Amino acid sequence: MATVRIITAMTIDGFLPDADNPRMRWLMTDAKGVRFWHDIGTYTLEADYPVLDLVCDKGSTDKSCIYTAEVSDLDGMELMTRLFRYNIIDELVIHILPEIAGTGTRIFQNGTPSGWVLSKSTRFRNGICQNIYRRKA
Repeated sequence: MATVRIITAMTIDGFLPDADNPRMRWLMTDAKGVRFWHDIGTYTLEADYPVLDLVCDKGSTDKSCIYTAEVSDLDGMELMTRLFRYNIIDELVIHILPEIAGTGTRIFQNGTPSGWVLSKSTRFRNGICQNIYRRKA
């Protein structure tokens, strides 16, 4: 069965960082940031990807197949919401930026997802922490 992975970033208080944020720009362009995950993924999910097709494809593809969805704007957040609704996300890669936004768009607008286990945490020199969560077995 294929893996569905969400890649996103948020501030300490849970908001989507602005695209012009220097740390967000680093995250989007550095080889250790979002690019790394796209390079090892098999398919990149766009905001308009039909989720029902993914539900069918996920079960029919092999374990090495990875579907990656990047959540860096409102379109990506809508896709993530649909993937959560169908309960098909296997892995969350959340980059936490060491700052407080105070306002903006919350990453988890419909509540914090439960049933996840931290499998790896990495801190980069610029203060960004990358946490990888996998669905609880």
